[in-house]
Amino acid sequence: MTRVVWIIVAAILWSAAAIAARQGAAVSTVNAIYALTLAATYLAAWALAGAWSRDRHRTFTAIAVTGALAFGVGVLEIGAAARTLDYRRIRDALIGVEGPNVDFVDDAELLFRRAPHAKWSGWPRTDMSTYFNLPFRAEHPITFTTDSRGFRNPSDLTHADVALVGDSYVEGWGVSDDETVSARLSTAIHAPVANLGTAGYGSLQELKVLERDALPLAPRFVGWFFFEGNDLDDDQNFENAMVGRPSGNRPAPLAPAEPLSRRWRDFEDRSFTWNVFQQLRQITDRLVPNRIATYGWFRDTANVAHQLYFYDFYATRPITEFERARLQTTAATLGQAADDCRRRGTKLVVYFVPIKFRVYRDAVTFPPGSPCETWAPWDLESDLRRQCERSGIRFVSLTGPMRQAAHRGTLLYQPADSHWNSAGAAFVADLVAKDVRE
Repeated sequence: MTRVVWIIVAAILWSAAAIAARQGAAVSTVNAIYALTLAATYLAAWALAGAWSRDRHRTFTAIAVTGALAFGVGVLEIGAAARTLDYRRIRDALIGVEGPNVDFVDDAELLFRRAPHAKWSGWPRTDMSTYFNLPFRAEHPITFTTDSRGFRNPSDLTHADVALVGDSYVEGWGVSDDETVSARLSTAIHAPVANLGTAGYGSLQELKVLERDALPLAPRFVGWFFFEGNDLDDDQNFENAMVGRPSGNRPAPLAPAEPLSRRWRDFEDRSFTWNVFQQLRQITDRLVPNRIATYGWFRDTANVAHQLYFYDFYATRPITEFERARLQTTAATLGQAADDCRRRGTKLVVYFVPIKFRVYRDAVTFPPGSPCETWAPWDLESDLRRQCERSGIRFVSLTGPMRQAAHRGTLLYQPADSHWNSAGAAFVADLVAKDVRE
C-alpha cells in the first residue's frame, strides 16, 4: 500500500509541474513544484525497493544512502561557496558553450583575459540560454579572433587612432569579427581602432587596460563604455577574487559589504546542486517546459514580429547603499582615467550602455499579466552623469538615441540575448564616429 501511495504522489506532482509550466506559471513556482516532484520521485523509488515499510533494514539503508548523498553534495558545494569552483562552467563545457569557445587565462593584474591568438567559428549560445535554461543560439554563425594580448583584434596593433574600452558590449558578444563596434568604427573613420573590451570586466580592470594597453597605442580618442546592468557587480567580483592574491595592487575592501542576496545569487550560479537541477529541467523540457514570462512582442520596420526576452535582474532593483558605494569607486576610477588621458593629450568620452529593457519597454507589447509591466529600472544614469561632470569627463548616454531607434522599428539587440546585434553595433559605431570626427 505504501508503494502505491508514493507512486500516486509522484505522479500527481509530475502532472502539477507540467500543468503549471504550460499554464505560464512563474518560473520560481514551477521550479518549486519540480523540486518537490524530484524529492517525491526519489522517495517513491525507495518505496519500490521496499523502504518505508516494516522492513527496517531497507529503511535504514535508504536513510544511510540519502545521508551519504547529502554529505557528498555538501562537500561538492564547498568549492562553489569558496568561489574557487564554478560548476556552471563545467556544465557549459559538457553541453556546449555560452558565447565563443575561447578560454580565459590567468592575468596577474587583470585576474583573467582571453587566450591570445585564438580563432573560433560557430553558433554560440546566447547569454539568456543559460539563465532561462533554453537552447537559444546566436542569430547566425560568428568568427571570434584574438590578438597576442587576448583582445578581439584580427591582428596586433602598434598604433590606433581610437581605443575602445569596456566589457562584452565592446568585445562584441554574439557578433562576428567584422560586426563589432570597433570594426564598424574603423571602416567609418578610415583609421585603426583598437578593441580593448573583455567580457566580465568592470571599471577597475578597464582602468588597468587603459593604462597598460590603450594609452601605449597613442590614441587621440578613447571611448569607455559603462554597462548599467552589471559593471558595478563586476568590480565587486574582481575585488573578491583578488583578495589573498600576492599583489601589492590589490583593491582595498569596500564598505558597505556586498549584500547577502547578491552573494547568494553568485553562489547559486556556481552551485553543483543548482546546475544539476537546471540540467534535469532541460532534459525533461518536453514534459515540464521551461517557460519565460519576461518577454514582449516587437514589430520592426518591415512589420515582422520579434519576441524579445528580458532579464529580470538587470537594473530592475532599487539602488541601495551597496550600489552607491560601488558607484563612488567607479567615479574615482573614471577620474583617474581622465587624468591619465589628459597627460597624454587624449580625449576621453564615457558612453552609458542601457539594458535592453530600458530601450524597448515602451516599444514592445507585453502579454497580459506580464511581470515586465511592473518593472521600474533604477536611475543610475543621472548619478554617473553627475560624477563625470565633476571630473570634467564628457558623458554620452546611448539611452535616448536607442529608444528613438526602437520606436522607429529598429531592432538593435539580439532577441534572446542582452547584447547588441549586428545592427546595434553599427548604430553605436555611427554615434561614436560623429564624436571622433568632432
